[in-house]
Amino acid sequence: MRNINMMTIMKENVNGTKAKYMPNINNTAMKKLLLAFLTLVVLVSCEQLDPRPIQDLTTEDLWSHATYGEGILTTAYINLETNYNIGLEYYTDNAVPSQPGANRLALGNWTVENNTISGWDGFYENIKYLNLFLENAKDLSYFVSDTEKDSLFNHYRYGEAYYLRAWYQWRLLQNYGGFPKDGNMALGYPIVTKALNVDDNLDLPRNTYEECVQQIIADCDTAFNTIPLDYTDRRDPYIGRANRGRGSGLAAKTLKARVYLYAASPAFGNSNPETWSRAAEAAAEAIDAAGGLADLSAYGNFNTGTNYDYIWSSSTASRNDWEYMYYPPSLYGQGACNPSQNLVDAFPASDGYPISESAAYDPNDPYNNRDSRLDKFIFYNGDEYKAGANTYVIDTYVGGDDAPGGISFLGTRTGYYLKKFLSEKVSLNVGSVTSDYKFKVLLGKTELYLNFAEAANEAFGPYDDRYGFSAFEVMEKIRSRALGSIDDTYMKSQADAGKDAFRAFIHNERRVELCFEEQRFWDLRRWNEDLNHSVKGVSISQEGSGFTYEYTTVENHEYKDYMRFVPLPYDQTLIMTNLKQNQGW
Repeated sequence: MRNINMMTIMKENVNGTKAKYMPNINNTAMKKLLLAFLTLVVLVSCEQLDPRPIQDLTTEDLWSHATYGEGILTTAYINLETNYNIGLEYYTDNAVPSQPGANRLALGNWTVENNTISGWDGFYENIKYLNLFLENAKDLSYFVSDTEKDSLFNHYRYGEAYYLRAWYQWRLLQNYGGFPKDGNMALGYPIVTKALNVDDNLDLPRNTYEECVQQIIADCDTAFNTIPLDYTDRRDPYIGRANRGRGSGLAAKTLKARVYLYAASPAFGNSNPETWSRAAEAAAEAIDAAGGLADLSAYGNFNTGTNYDYIWSSSTASRNDWEYMYYPPSLYGQGACNPSQNLVDAFPASDGYPISESAAYDPNDPYNNRDSRLDKFIFYNGDEYKAGANTYVIDTYVGGDDAPGGISFLGTRTGYYLKKFLSEKVSLNVGSVTSDYKFKVLLGKTELYLNFAEAANEAFGPYDDRYGFSAFEVMEKIRSRALGSIDDTYMKSQADAGKDAFRAFIHNERRVELCFEEQRFWDLRRWNEDLNHSVKGVSISQEGSGFTYEYTTVENHEYKDYMRFVPLPYDQTLIMTNLKQNQGW
């Protein structure tokens, strides 16, 4: 998809007319070009096309049948991200890239001109598509001979457009929310809820952070009241499993909870019991909509499409590119992501205590008697892994195949490789290369539980159960999946110590559970925590039948305090004089 800056996007009206400074294309030609392009993304399963050539169709023809008009909505789905942005982890203390210097933003080289945290053009382009759909698609015909199906599908698709608009607006708010240079009120993005034309004021200022929150919530509420709650039915053609990946009422509730959680966070200047309570209530409503507080699905293949803890996910495809990128060299991968010792140390021992306090932890055998998530998420020295028909042992000790200078010259800088999201069904062994289905979880129940626990603890403390469950009870579901049926005396001790101690506990659990899911970069910022870290690794030496461990600093991160907020695109601030840049940039 081509990039279009915001001013160009906003200068396109419903008929595709451009502002006078744009190339000289008449209205009819632009209309045909725009809508001809959109038909390319229509699913092949649509009804047979009108036999007339598309250049002979009027605007009314194009908007009267889903074969054409639904292509705009489909485009907004197609443009959803399908890969986790692992690079965000390299800007935190969770991981480093195997290639030194590939994360220059964290190494003191972040400027407004070289900012890699982007999305402005793409998010606004998709909002443009959705605004066009909402303004023109009310009378789309899906099944010409069945008016009942017509009405139902139109109702659902219309609600999906509101949900997707909420999603893309959220991405703008997450990326660009912050304080301007000359103000003490947090700002978000310019709210655009219609297809603008040349007669509108196009030099829009940023709305306040709270105004953006309320706009997103309004779209989520409209979506919840319009589209199916979920798509779990096995056969139903309207709300059956074949529709998974479409926006749902449960996804709208879950997104609402996330937006309110961020809005209550300290970084945006409106953190108080009321905003935390608002976030807790939204998360509780989403949990209730999902069927109430329940056990989480057991850890397994992260690419299992029938795991309904995945509330909303991207499109699915059979792939092995993740394994090529992240498998260790001995599994024929590039080993591109190296988790940090900092992250490994955040995983508790098997008794639930931090490794610094656990009697079960042995520093001479550091990967034994650990929380089960460590084995699920990270490759470590001595780890046994079955890929396809073969079982491999990961050797990151000095001289091992997966160490620097082994099979790969780079090897691992930290002693570890990323395992989460990868599939044991995938073999990269020459002659037996296989693939597995992959998708990105955009919203999930694990995050929803953590969102509730954080907000409820801040608003009411660990044990308040006014919604039928407490922050403590929700965290029990998180911990029991990881630790089994142990008596979790450590979690109980942290809850008994009060809100502050339980906050630190929740933050660490969030770090572990959601690692590599694009959360920690934003969490550190919204919590107002220190952005600078010494990222640690381990050098392992083999001595006889055992190993010795030397912990080292791999790199130091250097952020200025204003880098808590991401800069707006520099070119946009040059074009739009009312668009205030975040402070410091």
